[in-house]
Amino acid sequence: MSVLIVGAGDVGFMIAKRLTEEDIDVYIVEKDEAKVAKLTQMLDAQVIWGSGSSIKTLKKANIEHAEMLIAVTDSDEVNLVASFIAGSFSDIPTKIVRIRGKEYESSKKIFEKEYLDIDLIINPELEATRTIVNILDIPGSQDAVSVADGRIRLGGFKIGGNSPLINKNLQEISMAGTGVSFLITAILRQGRLLIPKGSDQILPGDRVYIVLDQEDNRDILSYLGSNARPTHNVMIYGGSITGEMLAEQLEKKNMNIKLIEHDEKRCIELSEKLSRTTVLNSPTMNRELLETERVAHQDAFIAVSNDEEANILSALLAKRIGNPHVISLVNNIDYISLVSDIGVDAVVNPRMVAVAKILQFIRKGKIFSITSLSDIEAEVVEVEAMETSDLVERPIKDIRWPRDAIIAGVIRGGQGRVIVPRGDTIIDPGDRVIIFAKRGAMPKVEQVLSVKLNYF
Repeated sequence: MSVLIVGAGDVGFMIAKRLTEEDIDVYIVEKDEAKVAKLTQMLDAQVIWGSGSSIKTLKKANIEHAEMLIAVTDSDEVNLVASFIAGSFSDIPTKIVRIRGKEYESSKKIFEKEYLDIDLIINPELEATRTIVNILDIPGSQDAVSVADGRIRLGGFKIGGNSPLINKNLQEISMAGTGVSFLITAILRQGRLLIPKGSDQILPGDRVYIVLDQEDNRDILSYLGSNARPTHNVMIYGGSITGEMLAEQLEKKNMNIKLIEHDEKRCIELSEKLSRTTVLNSPTMNRELLETERVAHQDAFIAVSNDEEANILSALLAKRIGNPHVISLVNNIDYISLVSDIGVDAVVNPRMVAVAKILQFIRKGKIFSITSLSDIEAEVVEVEAMETSDLVERPIKDIRWPRDAIIAGVIRGGQGRVIVPRGDTIIDPGDRVIIFAKRGAMPKVEQVLSVKLNYF
């Protein structure tokens, strides 16, 4: 297969890296000549210098034979022109375009089949907003994934020094007799992801991934030492595009929202657009402001301004004052693990979230969904158990399953009932199976599934 990527910023580069690792032919168009030379050394791909809106450049990048176009430059207009040219000169089956401008929301018809015929519009700010909402839905979580139409969620929680899980292995936890039943699917320890077995212990500072369903999981959250209080009162720092989108989404959930923005004109604009949000104008973010606005009594503090250093510092300040759940938007990928280590509960990177969304769309032809986690090398796969698969009609403990993957949940076919899998759980044909796996484990998972995950 041949994929043409227009724009080699963080999003384009990460997609190209993932696709080339899977032996897919990748062509990249990039206008920055210095970046072209660097990419040529870093990637096993054809990198062409030029504009993504140039017919000559796109022809040189094999557009007439490409099977997929991914236009992810920082310019909406260049991305749209690249898509138009692709539709004019070749019959490309799949077109994915990055669009950030909100003005296009009222003109969505141009993206439809009879016009530009774009298969997926990706907006990093919108995807980041959705990720933050998922995290808020699980109080105290550092990461969150929702699959199977929200019937199964995976929450990532940091283990504090007072947690009852510390120094216990998974077998001891399951036999503790607390009346609380849950499945730990993965452990993130000092940047290294572990798919745990029964003898593996939980250590202070670990981030553990827990399977949750749609029901009230308060008992599980309390046992983990997490803030089990549902999120109702939220403070947002930053009237950015993401801040506006986030406030709009939280208003739909009937939350009480305070939004702090330093620009007075932007505050007036937000006040006119948002109906349930209290918009506060403050030239600076400081301790006095947060204490005056009772940040310690808010259920969550979310920093989403366009200044990532200010986001990090304000989140840390809110945490120190006493807010139980602080979330920071961070654009620099190198900062992600550092920010988590110094006390910010959850870190969201719009570019990584956008990459995860694009890859999920690319790969979902043979499976229900694949979701890439934002800051770790893992994916959550939702697949149907076929009658010919090695998954079915035998206890899970008897399946020859790769070490770096785990069955995280089962939805019983025809019933919609969520099953937290155990060793004696038997999967039936037609069940939906949720798999948590390291990215490198997917070829081994394919062998078990029999429905080969030929993504393309």
